[in-house]
Amino acid sequence: CDGGSSEISTGMLLMSSVARWSYRNIATVWPFVSQDDADGATVYGEPYEIVCTWTAGGGEVRSDTNGNEFVSKSLIWTEDKRPKFQDQIEMAGSYGRETIRAIKHYDMSALGEPDSPDFELATG
Repeated sequence: CDGGSSEISTGMLLMSSVARWSYRNIATVWPFVSQDDADGATVYGEPYEIVCTWTAGGGEVRSDTNGNEFVSKSLIWTEDKRPKFQDQIEMAGSYGRETIRAIKHYDMSALGEPDSPDFELATG
C-alpha cells in the first residue's frame, strides 16, 4: 500500500489505500430531499452507489442527530462523505432499504490518511 489515493471502478470517488483494502462491498444510497407537510410522504433524490463494508444487527442503543434514541439495525463503514442523516441505504445482500440515523467521523491520520476520514453510518 502506498498510502495514496486512486479512483474506484465507477470513477466517481477517490479512495485511500486503507479503504481499497477494507471496503469491498457496494451499497446504494437514496438521498433524503424533503418530507411533504401535507401527507407526510418522504421524497428521495436519485440513487448513487458507495463502496463500504457493513454488518447487520448492530442492536446498540444510539442517539440520532436530533437526540432521539434508536436501536441500530446495521452499521456501515465508508470513506464516502455523501451519505447524510435520513438518507436511505441498501447494502448488497441485505433485506431492503434502511434509514441512516447517526453518523460518526473517524480521523484516519494515524494511518497515514490525513485527508480521508472514515464514517460509520448507523441505521435504525
